[in-house]
Amino acid sequence: MKLTKKQINIFQTDGFLVIRNLLPMNQVDEINVGYQKAINGQIDAHDWKKRINSVPIAQLGDPSAVLGWRKFPYFQKILSIAKQLNGNDLEVAYDQLIYKPPYSPIEVLWHQDAGYGPWPNEAIERGITCWLALVDVTPEQGSMQFIPSSHQQGIYHHHNAQDRNPIGGALEVRLEDQVAIPVSYHAGDCSFHHACTLHYTGPNQTNKERRSFSTHFWPTATIQR
Repeated sequence: MKLTKKQINIFQTDGFLVIRNLLPMNQVDEINVGYQKAINGQIDAHDWKKRINSVPIAQLGDPSAVLGWRKFPYFQKILSIAKQLNGNDLEVAYDQLIYKPPYSPIEVLWHQDAGYGPWPNEAIERGITCWLALVDVTPEQGSMQFIPSSHQQGIYHHHNAQDRNPIGGALEVRLEDQVAIPVSYHAGDCSFHHACTLHYTGPNQTNKERRSFSTHFWPTATIQR
C-alpha cells in the first residue's frame, strides 16, 4: 500500500494515522481463527490460559509467533506502511493482543508506548505501533483514543497504575485540558501511532467483544533478538 503525501503529513503532525479497509474480511477471518483459540484457552503459550481466565482483560504477548501470523499478507502490509512513515530500517520489535470481553470494566490508561522504557533513543524517536481492529470497535467498546501532536512533547511523567489495571506494570499519564480524538473502527481498519503519542482505551460497556492486535516497530539497530 502506497501512502499519499497527505497521509504522511497527517502522521507527522498528529502523531497518528487511521487507515480504513487495510484488510479484506477473509484476511481478518484468517487472523480471528487463532485469536478465537487463544481467548478460548485452547493455547497455553506463555501462561495465556491463566491470563485469559484470571481477569476481565487479557494481554497476550508474541501472538504472531505462536499462532503463525507472521506468514500472513497482513504483516507485509503494515511493515511497508511503517517504513513509509518513519524509515526503511523499521522492523517488527514485538506484538501483543489485548482482549476485552463484553462488559469489561478495565481501562488501558493514558500512556505513551515509549513511556514503558527504557527504550533506545532511536526507538523513542521513530518507533511506531499498528493497532488492528479484528471486529467493529466503537469508543463504547474500548477503541483507541489519541491526543493529537502529543508525540512532539517528549516523554511525559508516567505514574504507577497497577492498582487500577491488572496488565503487568500498568502506567498512567495524568492529563489536564488535552482534547482526545476517539476513533471508531470497522473490522480490518487500523491505526498507526508514534511511540510518543498519548493514547487510551476505555472500558467495554457493550455486550460485544473488543478484539485488537498491536504490532510495534523499532529501527532495526535497536532490536535485540
